[in-house]
Amino acid sequence: MARSAQQPGESGAHGREPHTRFGYIGGYSTIDNERLEALAAVPKEEGGLTDREFRIFMWFVGATPCPGEPVMKTTAHIGQRTGTSPDALGRIVRKLVSRRLLFFADKFGRQRFYKVSPYFASQLTSVEQREAIRAYNPPDIPGLRELQRPRFVKGDQ
Repeated sequence: MARSAQQPGESGAHGREPHTRFGYIGGYSTIDNERLEALAAVPKEEGGLTDREFRIFMWFVGATPCPGEPVMKTTAHIGQRTGTSPDALGRIVRKLVSRRLLFFADKFGRQRFYKVSPYFASQLTSVEQREAIRAYNPPDIPGLRELQRPRFVKGDQ
């Protein structure tokens, strides 16, 4: 029986391997698993985030449009998507900024726009991410065993 479709790993007509997107339906980010686990594990009583603060932060991670770009959504839109009042959202965003999880990126009128710390989540290449983290201090994450600059393998550029 003849096969009509190429199997994964077989060379195509032009000698290139066939490729496909991951199983995601949109964009995706690379997330630092250790920082994510530490951020989620530490309770508020020990200096961690509340469940609502963590949820808002993860919304920003998921809403990041493309590498290095801010989330260009209004407070009203974010509040509607997350079920958060504008006042509560403002307090949460200020706390995430003070913890260096979010950074102010742009302003249009009175609306401020933020982007996620490149230490936490990134859509950049490894070289671009390395450059991006030089511009920011690491986020404040209680419970993280070692908060240090990432080690790079010799020759990794």
